[in-house]
Amino acid sequence: MQLTYFKNENTNPLVEEYYELLIKKSIIPFQSRIIPSGNTAITYIFTPGQKAIVKNKEMPLNKLTLSGIFYQSYTFISTEVGSSFGCTFHPTALHKLLNIDVNKIKNKHIPLQDISIPFSEKLDVIFQNYQTPQKAVSDLEKLLNESPLTINQNTILIDKAIDLIQDSEGLINIDKILLETKISQKTLETQFKKIVGITPGKYIRSFRFIKLLKKYENNEIDIKDLIYMYNYYDSSHFNKDFKLFMNESPTSFFKKDNVLIKKILKN
Repeated sequence: MQLTYFKNENTNPLVEEYYELLIKKSIIPFQSRIIPSGNTAITYIFTPGQKAIVKNKEMPLNKLTLSGIFYQSYTFISTEVGSSFGCTFHPTALHKLLNIDVNKIKNKHIPLQDISIPFSEKLDVIFQNYQTPQKAVSDLEKLLNESPLTINQNTILIDKAIDLIQDSEGLINIDKILLETKISQKTLETQFKKIVGITPGKYIRSFRFIKLLKKYENNEIDIKDLIYMYNYYDSSHFNKDFKLFMNESPTSFFKKDNVLIKKILKN
């Protein structure tokens, strides 16, 4: 299994990162948990044999696939040698690109054409002529830069809320966001859910959890210190969140190799 990230100095602000995943014969069948990163994504799966299992529901992954935001981890399985290329988006990007209620595709992988045939057709042209990851990045950057966007007062305010959450590494409460954005709690909740896909409270909680795991995986600080640094009252509070997001206990998780998750967290 090989996961490679590609970044461009002039990356469109809609995109968090581009990636290529190669599944090699030596690890077939391959299975891994996928962490809830808090981002939507579009991936082109070039080969058959890939699927996701979300809450016991099987979702085939084939060709141009749109991934909504996930609040809990899910299982990824590949039964054949394969490859895929895609990008993860800034939390508000999918709404800006497709002008959709992102909450409606929460916890789902679906064919992009089910949401937008015109946008799907444009991406299909790029991937049907796929040559190298670098060329795909260049072609996607050009397409995204030329795409019309839905930008209004609501997207501007939610972008500001996202910046506040990310700048604080998830160590912020709703009252602070309301004070800084000067909007009502009802507006924040409604628009955040529509534009990002989940409520601001859930986003804060998951963002904080992922930041903690990233710091741990990159050996920045001991796990016990991280638990308190990220405002977990004690280990039992952390264990509760861990089971919520990862569907297993920390003890069980850390005993496993989790190669794919480690590569994602070290990015």
